[in-house]
Amino acid sequence: VVSLTMSKSAIILGATGLTGSLLLEQLIADEGFSRIILFSRSTAKVNHPKLEEYIIDLFELEQHKERFNADVVFCCIGTTKKKTPDQSLYRQIDFGIPVTAAKLCQENGIDTFMVISAMGANKNSSIFYNRTKGEMEEEVLAQQITNTYVLRPALITGDRSEKRAGEKF
Repeated sequence: VVSLTMSKSAIILGATGLTGSLLLEQLIADEGFSRIILFSRSTAKVNHPKLEEYIIDLFELEQHKERFNADVVFCCIGTTKKKTPDQSLYRQIDFGIPVTAAKLCQENGIDTFMVISAMGANKNSSIFYNRTKGEMEEEVLAQQITNTYVLRPALITGDRSEKRAGEKF
């Protein structure tokens, strides 16, 4: 029997967060993916033969260009105002990391990039969060990656390690 499906590889940025960890579970279970590469600031605490995990400073992602190779990149990076009250640091996370990842996709010939943004993202917004997400989207799309998907979910809820009273309300 000859399989007509090719085994794919994926990079996940943000596999330790809610969305990224759920995605990681799905990709491990998906027989179409044989290799999953994680770039994180802390371990995902998952042991599986498909996984390669690199604990790095995500602000220095471009220093790992040679390892940044896969069929698809999933960028599940994001923070909150409560966790990151400093707007400069917040922007480095929610704008800088996804844009750097998109540029690495372009440089390394990765033709599929998926990034989580937010409902209400708008580069012209007076709201810092929405403006940052909108500017990130614009810069990601400017990379002209063949298959770019910008996901704009509403509030993302689920079992998290931290408590978010505002989301619960």
